[in-house]
Amino acid sequence: MTASAQPKNEHARRLFDGIAPGYEGPARAFSYLQYGRWHRALVSQMSLSANESVLDVCTGTGLVAAQIADTAGCSVVGVDLSRAMLERARSSSVGLVTGRAESLPFADDSFDAVVFTFLLRYLEDPQVTLRELARVLRPGGQMASLEFYVPRGLIAYPLWLLHTRLVLPVGTRLLSRGWREVGSFLGPSISAFYKEHTLESLGQMWERAGVGEVQNRVLSLGGAVVTWGRKEPTRGG
Repeated sequence: MTASAQPKNEHARRLFDGIAPGYEGPARAFSYLQYGRWHRALVSQMSLSANESVLDVCTGTGLVAAQIADTAGCSVVGVDLSRAMLERARSSSVGLVTGRAESLPFADDSFDAVVFTFLLRYLEDPQVTLRELARVLRPGGQMASLEFYVPRGLIAYPLWLLHTRLVLPVGTRLLSRGWREVGSFLGPSISAFYKEHTLESLGQMWERAGVGEVQNRVLSLGGAVVTWGRKEPTRGG
């Protein structure tokens, strides 16, 4: 199936192309300045050395990729299907490639680590894509992700609903058409995803893809979650 035949792919490309100019400021503001903290929490779960290579899928403007390159000194390649987002990436230390997570243009076992951010809700089949991400990861290599989450607390959940169903839609009306679409889409999209999937079932998807030792860390009272694990050694290897 081509990229144009994938409805969620096409929606994601159009959505992120529309918000690429000036993306980082609103992203920080609407996360109540948690955006950078989430990125740091993601990178902190990865143990990397300067001679290793990392693939950052759904890299966007390359913030996580640049942070990994700057802190670990390793080789990083960022992949995204939005050319407009890649054009906003400013780090000269990161190689940037236009591509889809479902069909990566790399050989098996190409990278020592694979990281992805805010990806799973834009996939037709998360399980198939997790297998593809694991395919390019060497045995024993690390995989880590950052995704939005839904708070579970009696206070946190109503506040999250207020933010995603009122603050975001109203606040983004003052911005571009692309951001207005994000404001109306984001909250319902997150809710729908976690009605279909639990952290336990997502962990089982990682394991079926060949990534074990899966762990989660919930951030910001449940507003986001970091997940990480390691690709299992090749049987008989």
